[in-house]
Amino acid sequence: MEIPPNISPNDASIFTINGMPLKNISSFTYLGSNLSFSCNLSNKVQHCLNLVSSAFGHLNDRVFTNCNLRTHTRVAVYNAVVIPTLLYGFKSWVPYCHHIRLLESFHIRRLQQILGLHWWHKVSHSEIRKRAGVAPLESLLICCQLQWLSHIIRIPSNRLPRRVLFGQLTHGQ
Repeated sequence: MEIPPNISPNDASIFTINGMPLKNISSFTYLGSNLSFSCNLSNKVQHCLNLVSSAFGHLNDRVFTNCNLRTHTRVAVYNAVVIPTLLYGFKSWVPYCHHIRLLESFHIRRLQQILGLHWWHKVSHSEIRKRAGVAPLESLLICCQLQWLSHIIRIPSNRLPRRVLFGQLTHGQ
């Protein structure tokens, strides 16, 4: 909701729905994305990791730790279910290095679990990715962002996403 410039952001009591004043909140979930007043990605990353952990946990016994399935099949399910859930919404975000490190550590831990590796096996991250046949999460993120950017460039110039991408601020920073 946009607050008009002449109204203080802390005075949300003037907005009512059916006579009930709206509360001022710091974050909320909208269309599967966690939006916050501070526009900080850390909350979004943590929310995304919680969702992905839940998805991984639901499939853990049936797929990821099932000895009857080949590693190739387990990795294929991981790539089809977990990775898209992990990268949902990141196409239009600009994450910092610490966000990418957090996502990459989650990625490596799950691949270790799928491959049956533990920390005492002392297998490097690049070797884990090589055994699983997957790319680093940062390169997957960049690919998703480039695909989204190519889509935005192809849409008509009067559409909102393209206007926002190529727009400039007239006031402010």
